[in-house]
Amino acid sequence: MNIAIIGSGLTGSLAAISLANAGCRVDLYERLSDEELINRDRTYAITHSSRRILENLGIWSNLVSELVPFQYLNLIDYELNKKVQFLITDLCKSDQKYSAVGWIAEHKKIMLSILDFISEIDSINKIPTSVIPNTNNYDLIVAADGSNSTTKKRLKTPSFSFNYDQVCITARVLLRGIKSNHAFEILNSEGPFAVLPLGGDLFQIICSQSIVKGTYNMSLSKSLFLDYLSTILPYGIEPDSIVGEIKSFPINFIYNYSFFSGKYVYLGETAHKIHPVGGQGLNLCWRDVDCLAKLTSISFFKNNPSIIPLIYSLSRFVDVLSISILTDSLVRYSRMNYNIFVLPRLFIFLILKKLSFIRYFMLNAMTNGF
Repeated sequence: MNIAIIGSGLTGSLAAISLANAGCRVDLYERLSDEELINRDRTYAITHSSRRILENLGIWSNLVSELVPFQYLNLIDYELNKKVQFLITDLCKSDQKYSAVGWIAEHKKIMLSILDFISEIDSINKIPTSVIPNTNNYDLIVAADGSNSTTKKRLKTPSFSFNYDQVCITARVLLRGIKSNHAFEILNSEGPFAVLPLGGDLFQIICSQSIVKGTYNMSLSKSLFLDYLSTILPYGIEPDSIVGEIKSFPINFIYNYSFFSGKYVYLGETAHKIHPVGGQGLNLCWRDVDCLAKLTSISFFKNNPSIIPLIYSLSRFVDVLSISILTDSLVRYSRMNYNIFVLPRLFIFLILKKLSFIRYFMLNAMTNGF
């Protein structure tokens, strides 16, 4: 099969590797240089579903040394002052042997590893443009050009979307009183607040809050922003200093009504974009890639490529919709009126703490999808 991919970010590049591994001939269209693709300041949570995909492609062994594993995921209800800890033993047996609940990855490191891997594959042809001169040359065209996809706009693909009344603020902070193998998801009335280990005393802070509060916090000096962080961080954890710049961006939700249009297939944020709570975004995108690659490796579909887009779209429906609902529910739980919903919140944390099978279900849903 001849396949064109538009966009060579993390999703498009992994799709190129996966489809080439499935025996396809891939043209990878990208207007940005490798340097521009690498130099993005983002941090991701990598789950076991992504680990398995990378292992199957032969990338994991080269990449794992660049990742920061965590063995403890602490879910905290800030208003209740209650905590539930997810451990390695809450994972399924096959994942426990990796001695990590998940891993934290910096964009630059994983993008560089993936681009290096692509350079060794003869069946991937990189083309420095985002415009395909002749679409008739391809059995499938994969659009992986992001949430503002020009491909999707040109094809007028309908989608359901809305803007959260929140902004996401990110900062790298040196913290005292916290171990480097712990990650935190703190649910407070302004929105979810994540603390992710980057190695040593350095942690990535990702906090979602109202636009009004976010605008105010972005106007603060670094010292005053550190004072704000100290009011949210768990007792005993103290922020020392901020490394680099504090950044913010709006948060929106996008869900295409269909993940294909004719011979075009939508991958990753071209098809769906969710709230950053729980770090599900990249893992969901990479499960799109895995699904499409598995379909193209089946002889029946190779001989009938025109039906692949429909089967792919149907195959991804449950996982993407379920994770979208789950992440949105976490946001709404975090921001619900504490005085009205105190009893339901207490009950939820009680069953999470007492019933290991509930923790098992939740962690494995977030780790492996549906």
